[in-house]
Amino acid sequence: MQRKIVKSLTMISWELDPFHTRGGTAYAIRRLANQLTELGIETRVLLPDWLDTRPAEDLAPLLTPMFLKMPVELRQAPRVLQCSEFCRAALEAVEEIRAGAGSDAVIAHGDEGAMFINQQNGKRSSGPSVFWLHSLYDPSIFWLRGYDPSIRDRSRNQRQLLPSRSLLASAVMKADIVVTSAGILKDAREFEWPDQLKELQKALAKASAEHRVMTVESMGCLPTVTNNSHKKPIPGSRLENLKNVPRPYVLFPSRPSVDKGFGIFVAIAERLRTDNIACVAVQPPTPRTELDNPSASAPIYWLPWLAQDELRVAMRNAACTVLPSITEGFGLAAAESISLGVATLYQQVGGHHGLQALPNALPVPLTTNERARLYRLWSELVSVHPDSWPVWTRHEVSLRPLVDKWVEAIRSVVHRADGGTENAEFAEPVEERWGNKLCRRIEVGASVEVQT
Repeated sequence: MQRKIVKSLTMISWELDPFHTRGGTAYAIRRLANQLTELGIETRVLLPDWLDTRPAEDLAPLLTPMFLKMPVELRQAPRVLQCSEFCRAALEAVEEIRAGAGSDAVIAHGDEGAMFINQQNGKRSSGPSVFWLHSLYDPSIFWLRGYDPSIRDRSRNQRQLLPSRSLLASAVMKADIVVTSAGILKDAREFEWPDQLKELQKALAKASAEHRVMTVESMGCLPTVTNNSHKKPIPGSRLENLKNVPRPYVLFPSRPSVDKGFGIFVAIAERLRTDNIACVAVQPPTPRTELDNPSASAPIYWLPWLAQDELRVAMRNAACTVLPSITEGFGLAAAESISLGVATLYQQVGGHHGLQALPNALPVPLTTNERARLYRLWSELVSVHPDSWPVWTRHEVSLRPLVDKWVEAIRSVVHRADGGTENAEFAEPVEERWGNKLCRRIEVGASVEVQT
């Protein structure tokens, strides 16, 4: 079979570090783009034009962000409608690219890019479509709720393109290649997902049976870290107040939201109050305005939102990092912590499953019933908001046995660290880089069964 050499790719994404960053997805997409340009592939990233963009002086010559015009009237519309309009504009831009310079494939990222896959509706002229499933967040339930009639009519016409009531399931059904983690597939195969996620579960199973799924793991998206990277806070950085945190401390390195397990972390902090173990978290990149969040009164030391090099310093100085996520697409924060030689406690869901054979990886074991319970919690969060504390409160009592597991695991690791045990060294498995695997898959053909 003749292999097609990939020379040019187009990505559709709501986020790209440093232009717009709400969490790990922006960093992941930037790292993937960097990997592709290192392979000599021209990489375009289509972004909305009314995000709060920041200049970037360190972009590779082959990496080109392209900003698409977004209607002002959609600023207050539901997120799924914003994404729908963005993907409509992306479809027009992709057609222009294909008619001009060309593109060997289009990669649509996350729920924000899912509508692009659905809107194509047979218009693909060349190259496969790739749907990159970063998380299980499926916001389709927000459609058509009390907004401008013209917006409702537009979204209703676009919704008719969906083969499923689920936005993510529809994208999985229509994409030529679906990228996810082996851990997501493991969860999909081992227990029944709640009603909100059943269509996605079935779509993933069907895509896997049709050999349209490519799995990648978080270790394939690690940043390049130099050997002389700092362990001490850089003077004048946002880490100055780290000097005021008592030792030992444990660090929650993700966005402090319920879906990332922050409700569990708050419960842990309350339990560790008398153990002389400090709990540290990083504030969200943008202030919370619409959500009632009681965690401000929890016994937690807060750091401002950190740049990646600053976050690594905070992780290296921690007795351990703590990642009790409700779901995980890939588990990038845990992978980065592990790669830095930090003892890393994490919950065995989704992408986290792929970490347990690595040095410094310390899974807090879950039963199948506990994983199913976390997926039910996630299902309710999707219906309201990923950071809904009222939803967390309804589940808090039933998850207390899980919090008990976490508290004991943290105590054990911190006591070990006090005894001077060294964390193991870690070497990145270069052959597992996301960019390399994606290009191989595109080159051999979307419908060809390959080992991933």
